[in-house]
Amino acid sequence: MDIQFKKSTELSRIKSIAHGFFTKNGGVSTGVYNSLNCSPSSDDNQDNVFENRRRVMAALNAEDAKLYGLHQIHSTKVFAINKTMVNDEFRKGDAMVTNERGVFLSVLGADCTPVLFSNTDGTVVGAAHAGWKGAVTGIVEAVVENMCALGAKREKISACIGPTIHQSSYEVQQDFIDQLNELSNISSDPFLREDQGKFYFDLPAYLLEQCQQSGIAAEDVGLDTYALRDEFFSYRRNTHEALTDYGRQISVIGII
Repeated sequence: MDIQFKKSTELSRIKSIAHGFFTKNGGVSTGVYNSLNCSPSSDDNQDNVFENRRRVMAALNAEDAKLYGLHQIHSTKVFAINKTMVNDEFRKGDAMVTNERGVFLSVLGADCTPVLFSNTDGTVVGAAHAGWKGAVTGIVEAVVENMCALGAKREKISACIGPTIHQSSYEVQQDFIDQLNELSNISSDPFLREDQGKFYFDLPAYLLEQCQQSGIAAEDVGLDTYALRDEFFSYRRNTHEALTDYGRQISVIGII
């Protein structure tokens, strides 16, 4: 199967950037990693992982650019990336920004939310990995502040919420709700739905609200990683099926 990726409507209007929310298809990995697993931290064959990452860059017509990634830790840590930095060192954090051409930023996900950012003239871009903890502690605002430090204007930044677990698939327990209320700067009530004594959290809607709170435009591609078995890896789905590891899809943005 050919490599496949989804695009943001708004980010696609910006001609000086390339981006993609990649599915799990079109790679060389096998087993539970079938097939475009892009995570070096998984137990997949590392040669396969880096071939998959190479294919991603080829699909974006960016084979000569440098692809950067992270060792994701569910934080609000943001790195400003430039070409002098080593691109095979996976720094501990959850977001990156750059204003340099030929620098491509990537985040991984398998239910957690990838968020891609650009200012409207495509001179500053960002990428964030937003699990629930990063979302509630301010990963969106952290990216916006770091983009502004590189010359972006807050009111001219657009973001896109990528494939992630959706509310119907995201059952949460009371301890989660307690932490959400303790850490969040906005009320969690609109993002929780109760059904027969169980609670479900709407992570993409919560992130859209965080974007609004930060004063930036945002859209959602509307794709549920748990439900779309043939397109996306899902940590929660694999856990429910008693699988011990899982692949991660990649989301990428860069200035061309």
